[in-house]
Amino acid sequence: MSVYRVRMYSGFQRTLTADRVVVNGDNICFERSKNGSWVAALQLPSQLVTRVRRRCVQPDGTVTWNIEKPGPSSY
Repeated sequence: MSVYRVRMYSGFQRTLTADRVVVNGDNICFERSKNGSWVAALQLPSQLVTRVRRRCVQPDGTVTWNIEKPGPSSY
């Protein structure tokens, strides 16, 4: 499961874990896989979000935060 950091236009920042990030209409959905289906862990209106970053741990142990561009939902 990946760790994501979401920054809002208000300056609020939240860190959470999810398996994937998708755009569902006007919302950004952070989803977890549960029993073969996708369950929303967090859903935010896309107009409130300024940036989504995903934590990546490099082979040497250093941590980088990559900017994500969520894709449309496939369901």
